Amino acid sequence: MSNQLENAKNLYLRGIRDGEIKEVHENYMGATYTQHSTGVPDEKEGFAAFFEDFFKRNPKREITIVRAIEDGNFVFVHVHQKLNDGEAEWVTADIFRSDENGRIVEHWDNKEVMPDKKDLTNLGKF
Repeated sequence: MSNQLENAKNLYLRGIRDGEIKEVHENYMGATYTQHSTGVPDEKEGFAAFFEDFFKRNPKREITIVRAIEDGNFVFVHVHQKLNDGEAEWVTADIFRSDENGRIVEHWDNKEVMPDKKDLTNLGKF
């Protein structure tokens, strides 16, 4: 597994799922960080501030990376998130751009509320 793929997965799992923001800053993010998600400020400090509040609102986080794909210095991850014992359930598609060292420097995402299982067709969202 490449450095940038590992860093993108760890940002999600160690950072967002496990709440290890300091570890994410030190090991997986580059010197700068541009955020394209609505409501999340740029830079490491903005990321940390947003997720401090997110962690308070969502103390129980089940996050599974369903698939991850690399293309050049970009990584795509398809993620299933369940928060607070299913109070909220999302499907997210994230794209991370890495610097020359494989560290995350930019992020885009699209989040969708997981539909009721009875409304899913084919293989559902995954």
